[in-house]
Amino acid sequence: MSDSSTQNALYSDMTVLCVDDERIILRTLQRLFHRKSYNVIIANSAKNALEILEKTHVDIVVSDMRMPEMDGAALLAIVANSHPDTYRIVLSGYADFESTVAAINLGKINRFINKPWNNDDLINAVEEGLEITHLKKENHNLKRKIEKKNKLLKSLNHDLEGKINLRTKQIRTSLTRNEQDNKACEKMLFNFIAISPDLNADFAKNVAQLAGRLGEKLCLDKEALHDIRLSGFLNEIGLLGFDSTIVCTPFNLLNFEQKKIFLTQGDIAQQILSPAQRLNGVKAILTYQFHSLAELKNKVNSKTLLACKIISVARDYWRFSWGKIDVKRLDHKQVLVALNKSKGLKYAKEVLDILMANPELVIDNISEQGLTTRQLLPDMVLKYGLFSANNLLILAEGHEFTEHTINKLIEYEINQKHQFTIVIEPLSLS
Repeated sequence: MSDSSTQNALYSDMTVLCVDDERIILRTLQRLFHRKSYNVIIANSAKNALEILEKTHVDIVVSDMRMPEMDGAALLAIVANSHPDTYRIVLSGYADFESTVAAINLGKINRFINKPWNNDDLINAVEEGLEITHLKKENHNLKRKIEKKNKLLKSLNHDLEGKINLRTKQIRTSLTRNEQDNKACEKMLFNFIAISPDLNADFAKNVAQLAGRLGEKLCLDKEALHDIRLSGFLNEIGLLGFDSTIVCTPFNLLNFEQKKIFLTQGDIAQQILSPAQRLNGVKAILTYQFHSLAELKNKVNSKTLLACKIISVARDYWRFSWGKIDVKRLDHKQVLVALNKSKGLKYAKEVLDILMANPELVIDNISEQGLTTRQLLPDMVLKYGLFSANNLLILAEGHEFTEHTINKLIEYEINQKHQFTIVIEPLSLS
């Protein structure tokens, strides 16, 4: 099946609502999307849009900013409150700066598109929103699956005493699978970054790898290492929905107001992760990751403090290397010089000292012997997460292969013409 056919099937039951008080704009939007598989409906006022939202499930709202009676900022604020899962895009001219700020603050918009728009940019923004909405639905289904399994585990406690041994084995198996599902659920967030046109999955993986290695050198426990690695993967999640100029321009070239907006990403990350209580540790790290060492001492506990110290060094090591701070990409020695200029202010001495003494920490993983999909056997355990050519997470690390998942991988390779090399955990003798 081709990518376009897959996309058509994926979006065929999804709906986009376009809101504008000018009929010519609405007709233009209808023509723009008329060949697409998703449903497009129109509203000629904010009031009309709210009436539609009460009766119809809508996945994306595309709203003009300037409208009589109720403007786009007010409309999207109501949508954000009453339909928080609906993706929100605002169309605004350059003269609408104050209204746009209101839309960002009140409507919590996901994307901002300048008028007059570029057709391809608008289509890409809408379809990016559809993809994110689809991933959220999959995430919700995964959570329901986990809840169902948990209920099954509770019911097993009421079985007959004669089935204790069998029940124990089933519980252990289910707990293992639940842990795998939890990992997949957490790393589903990584896919939001991977599909963003302005963010880079390889950058996120580099930060996660270096942060984890620094944590290991500091002898952190398993839970702390998990939170630090996941924070590395998600270190830029708060930039989702930001204007491309702010995300893609090196930090030192941003003006004062743009830098202020860039640094609000910690608050955005906190909002994104707030529903997931299991991720409170990660949420705290991402919220305070750009605070100075002096500020951190007064705001977080010792565990979060150390995690923020590690993330800031790992993150900015790669930001300097990738040209995300200055235009020039720095080599390893130049990055260390740059980091040391802020030692004790932004970067902790104990973390920088480890990085300077262990240059191998920034080197890619040593190659390990892998298997092809046709060499896999049921009950083998995946050692590292398996990513598609587009950096979307397909299987989380720790996945236990079954005949079904092996066959699905083989089918994926045939359809996508993409071959996997799969590293598995060594066979345990216990």
